Amino acid sequence: MSTITQQILEDMERLSPEMQEEALDFIRFLKNKMEKKGTAITQSAPNGTKAVAIMEAIAARGTAFKDIEDPIAWQREIRQDRQLPGRE
Repeated sequence: MSTITQQILEDMERLSPEMQEEALDFIRFLKNKMEKKGTAITQSAPNGTKAVAIMEAIAARGTAFKDIEDPIAWQREIRQDRQLPGRE
């Protein structure tokens, strides 16, 4: 095992589980970027398919919106009409 790999593993062990998930997402991003550079341009899936995959990964973590205690009250607050700047 290389020194860099060993350093990465040691640092990862010190992170919280949430931060480890973010680091894993970044590693997957880098891996995907590397694969795209190494291969010829091919027909890729529509952006909607990629967005669904990303949203499913976020949902699988179970951490999205976990700080919202009352989703209905939060939604009502978000949807309130607000004055737009310069349009009073």
